[in-house]
Amino acid sequence: MEKLGIEPSLLLAQVVNFLVIMVVLQKLLYKPILTMLEKRKREIAEGLNLTQKMREEEERLKEKQEKALAKAREDALQIIEDAKKQAKETEKEVIADAHTQAAAIIDRAKTEADETKKAATSAIRREAVDLAVVMAKRLLTSVMGAKEQHALISKRIKDLESWVAREEKKS
Repeated sequence: MEKLGIEPSLLLAQVVNFLVIMVVLQKLLYKPILTMLEKRKREIAEGLNLTQKMREEEERLKEKQEKALAKAREDALQIIEDAKKQAKETEKEVIADAHTQAAAIIDRAKTEADETKKAATSAIRREAVDLAVVMAKRLLTSVMGAKEQHALISKRIKDLESWVAREEKKS
């Protein structure tokens, strides 16, 4: 064996060391590890039992929850129906108020439009009369004398004023 590079005394020392380590490990580690594994096995079994109990409890809670949800759905549907009824009533009231307000606004707008139209028509007529007077003065100063102009202008102003008065009465 020495030719193979193995020394029997060292080999024997290593075998003895190995056996000593095996005995020490078996006494110190193997038994505590087996005890710990057994304890762990018991804990797992207890955990499985607890899990089973929890599942059963969960199923009971699910049933209660489903019943509660069904009741809540019924209550919610009732609340929704009540809210729809109330909304329809409110909608009718709001629409009626809106129609009343719209009619009032339309009446006010018509009145204001008529007043504006009358005011604008009156202003336009006055401006037309003033413009006609100015034009007549310019035209007559080049064609007639002062006395003739005055007589003609007075007559035409009276005609225009009577015409404006008649138009205002029509409006």
